[in-house]
Amino acid sequence: MKNLKVSAGPNIRVALPAMATLFLVLNSAAAGNLDPDLSEPPVISSARYGSDVSAFYLGLTAGYSTSGSDRFGLTTPTDTFAVGELDLTGSYGGIRGGWRGLLPAKGGRDYVYGVELGYDFGSLDDEVSTQIGTSVVNGGSEISDVISIRFRNGLTNPSGRVLYFISVGYVHGDITTTSSITSGATTQSFQDKDSRKGFSASIGAEHKLNENWSITGEYEYVRFDSETVEFDNGFTTKSTPRYRGLRFGLNYQF
Repeated sequence: MKNLKVSAGPNIRVALPAMATLFLVLNSAAAGNLDPDLSEPPVISSARYGSDVSAFYLGLTAGYSTSGSDRFGLTTPTDTFAVGELDLTGSYGGIRGGWRGLLPAKGGRDYVYGVELGYDFGSLDDEVSTQIGTSVVNGGSEISDVISIRFRNGLTNPSGRVLYFISVGYVHGDITTTSSITSGATTQSFQDKDSRKGFSASIGAEHKLNENWSITGEYEYVRFDSETVEFDNGFTTKSTPRYRGLRFGLNYQF
């Protein structure tokens, strides 16, 4: 039997490498699409993420004391006389600035927390008088120039445009206490001014107008420490000024 000899022509030698290359390309494409539903994860912009997590802000505020109180009595070397209840009311304005951070919460809401510094100008005051024997006694109190530092925290609504918050803080302000005694045509006036610390608490809401601007509204309570004030004539009074007020504001977030 003759040996069968097979020789590969030039067409076969060209076709074999081409088929091998096609097979490798098809195999690689199939391996890269084992799961056709798999997609690239969304990329969060670093600038957007940073602005959502923390921010600084500045703001202007205006408020009105709806009710305040400071009971005024006068203590002499022989007795104590009740003069009256002071109703500390008035308007005030302020500037503020702060920082706040954000943490995700349940239900699509965010937990917002932060620290705020503020300064209030204006004054809240009142004066009372009573007849003691043949003399007319007047007493007054005034709150002014209040500096505060507050911790504020709360939850947003699901859309993130409204923040419902509460705040607690430390306040420091100027307290002016006055007294006068009129006997016939003679009037003696006395005044004592001191700086006093206290605390504040508030509840309110903040509505976001756009990426930078927001408006706020809150109901607040402020109370200063109680102190015994001694006038130059030796008479004394117990001073415990406090007030409740409505405050509205405008914030700009950086």
